[in-house]
Amino acid sequence: MSPSSIATLVPAGGLLPAGPAGDAPALLRAVAGAAPAVLARGPSGGVPFADTALRLVLLTALAVVAGTGLVRVLAGGPGRAERVVAGVAALVAVSAAVAAVTRSGAGLTGWTLFLLVVTAAVPALLAGSRPVLAVLPALAVTALLVLQLAGTPGAAPWFALDAGYAVAGSLAAGAAVHLVTTRTDDDTRPARVRVLGIAAGTVGAVLAAVRLAVAGPFSLTDAHGTGFGRAALVTVVAPAAVAALLLAESVLTRRAGHRVRADEVRDRVRTPAVLAAVVAVGAATLLAALPAPAPAAVPGQALLRSVDLGAGPLTLAVSPMRPGPNLVQLTGAGVTVTGPDATMPGHGDAGAPAGYAVRTGDRDVPFTARSGAPGGWALVDLPEGTTSITLTAGGLARAVPVDVGTDRTAPGGATGADGPECLSAAVGRILAGGDPAPGPCPSEGLDPADALALRGTVSALASQGAPGLAIAGDVSPRSRAAADVVRAEAGAAGLPVRPAPGPDDALVVVSGWQHAATAVRDTARAAQTTPTALGGTYLAPWLLTGGVLGQSPGTLLPLDFGPQEQVPQRYVRTLAAIAPGSAPSLSGLRSWAATTGEAYTDPAPALYGAAPVSVPMTADADDGGHHGAPNEAAWFPGGAIVRIGSAPTGPGRADTGPGTGAPAGPTP
Repeated sequence: MSPSSIATLVPAGGLLPAGPAGDAPALLRAVAGAAPAVLARGPSGGVPFADTALRLVLLTALAVVAGTGLVRVLAGGPGRAERVVAGVAALVAVSAAVAAVTRSGAGLTGWTLFLLVVTAAVPALLAGSRPVLAVLPALAVTALLVLQLAGTPGAAPWFALDAGYAVAGSLAAGAAVHLVTTRTDDDTRPARVRVLGIAAGTVGAVLAAVRLAVAGPFSLTDAHGTGFGRAALVTVVAPAAVAALLLAESVLTRRAGHRVRADEVRDRVRTPAVLAAVVAVGAATLLAALPAPAPAAVPGQALLRSVDLGAGPLTLAVSPMRPGPNLVQLTGAGVTVTGPDATMPGHGDAGAPAGYAVRTGDRDVPFTARSGAPGGWALVDLPEGTTSITLTAGGLARAVPVDVGTDRTAPGGATGADGPECLSAAVGRILAGGDPAPGPCPSEGLDPADALALRGTVSALASQGAPGLAIAGDVSPRSRAAADVVRAEAGAAGLPVRPAPGPDDALVVVSGWQHAATAVRDTARAAQTTPTALGGTYLAPWLLTGGVLGQSPGTLLPLDFGPQEQVPQRYVRTLAAIAPGSAPSLSGLRSWAATTGEAYTDPAPALYGAAPVSVPMTADADDGGHHGAPNEAAWFPGGAIVRIGSAPTGPGRADTGPGTGAPAGPTP
């Protein structure tokens, strides 16, 4: 199982299984949960319980089967009890395999039949006249186990660590089973097998410790507070326990002296050794299915990771990860927050509602809705030395490690009204594997491409004979600069700029998400009773986000790319996979594309219309969506964005394209 290439998030649940993608046996792909949907629902850290249980039973049983065959080189012929154990383990493995095939619907394949045959061959040969031949099918079973526990062979050094652990676990299990089921007067062979068990347990513990050190969890909070962390600790402790118990048996039996007392010592020590060996393999099996915690938080770098509060994995983001105010976002299926227009909490609220909250110190801060942005938001104060925050919901709590450092320098606007857009830009870089440190917030300056698009919008309005326009802005540097651009272009075109839109005027919105959502919604509501801005509501390009578009029956945007084109859709799909519930945004797309080097813009902006659609744009159930609900992994959930025509780039240049006509504003 190779580490994630994304520095700040290792996605939870539904992870691609261990094993070579595309050519692993269909049976094992089914057991591992091969669907590539990230953050799939399920009780085991996001992994469906049935898949987790089948994988655990199958691979643990395979380890016992492989081990009982491999030890024949040193142990010689097995006793009756050992043959029974091998037969039961093989029966369990075959049953789990059949159940996996039935559940997946993959049908019997050559790989499946091969697994069934070599698994059944081990106990069959153990019962024959030459039990040493069981080593051959045991090697094949071990190879299949390695593919699932170790992952893709090319992912060194992870493959070497995990493959070594799989082999060591099988040998430890085989040695422990042989010792607990064998009573013989010849002490030579049991002694050799005991040494093998001690060596295998020691090697397994060392490999697991190295894996833990280099692959995480990277904090004590995640080590003891997550299923992955606890399983990782067990992979170290369990094989070490096998080695310690067998070593203790060797020492204690020598001191016991009397044969009866020595046998009693063996009986008391060997059975726990078997259990520890089985637990070691089981814990390694779970590691390949459980969501791995994110790498350690780094001061000044936005944190993006998954958490599970009992109802399925959620996406958590924290920025700017500096001492003082930090913006925390929580998104995902089932996240309910107060609002819808609640102010940012964290400085004066009396307490948290029964929903989601974040706890810092002895204070709970509720997640509340933020106009124009999805999910829940909380503004929390994190003093120097803060090592964790705690998410709470319905009586459940999950600690999340943080590290804010000592430097209080943070990007302007990172926690203010434009904080969600600033975080979206940082997430875009994270998705592309870039620097997770929040850079200058988009609201701190006007992008030349946006200025060009706004000039074209005003020119289009003038060419259509609009009686006037009004500007809806805010106090951010970008909004003020954009308003100046609109006023200058309107003045050059002779288009009046009014303090409020008249009945036939156009409204040009150049504020951030929060103020834009309010302005668009208020305008749409006013138009229901009094003609208002019938010339159309025009949004600045950076307002291409569902939280703003969904506030009106119809809006217009000048864009230099098509939202449904290949590159923007690749960004949307990546965002949906890594951070479900997060909204695509132009700022996020720009950051993602700048990091990946993807080109997606057109030479000149075009005018696009956005409006709700009557048929819900549902997500595919195979991708974790829910039929009948808007697809949140879209630029406009529950709506459509279509190209209307080309926005001119200067006065008097209105190119609407053949057959499109002038881009008229939609009726509110």
